[in-house]
Amino acid sequence: LKSIRIAAPLPWPRPIASRSLTMSRFEAAGPENDGSLAYRLEDYLLSASFLMQLNEFVSSHAHAFKDTKGWEHQHEWHDSFVEYGDMLNRRVEAFLRTEGVTPQEAVDACKKARAAGNKEYRFFEYLAAAIDYQKFHTVMLEFKKGKRDVSQWWKCFARTE
Repeated sequence: LKSIRIAAPLPWPRPIASRSLTMSRFEAAGPENDGSLAYRLEDYLLSASFLMQLNEFVSSHAHAFKDTKGWEHQHEWHDSFVEYGDMLNRRVEAFLRTEGVTPQEAVDACKKARAAGNKEYRFFEYLAAAIDYQKFHTVMLEFKKGKRDVSQWWKCFARTE
């Protein structure tokens, strides 16, 4: 097998990503195209520009988050949540308008696809984090702890032949 690493964003259409990416903490490419709203959202969110923007946000904010274990959350975290929501809103506004759905409907479509057995639907969690503070807090903690990582976003586009 020959492995190709893509070091820079490619023009559309994006290559099919490797399913054998071994670096599990790095986000890997999304599901196969089934034509659903869930697929279209995942595909829309899986872009170099989004992953770079997400990485910039996480780099600036995730360090401040702590596991509360029942304690109160800091106001700074809610301010970050509002900023994150605004960022995601700007990014997906055109997509949602074109699809004629709300953010919650889009997230629900992805949750439904995931519950039906397609575990590759996970980028939608970034949109879910924009509308659910608890999800946002969890995602920020996962970034802080290294369970999520988009710092090497280009690895999402790695292709193995």
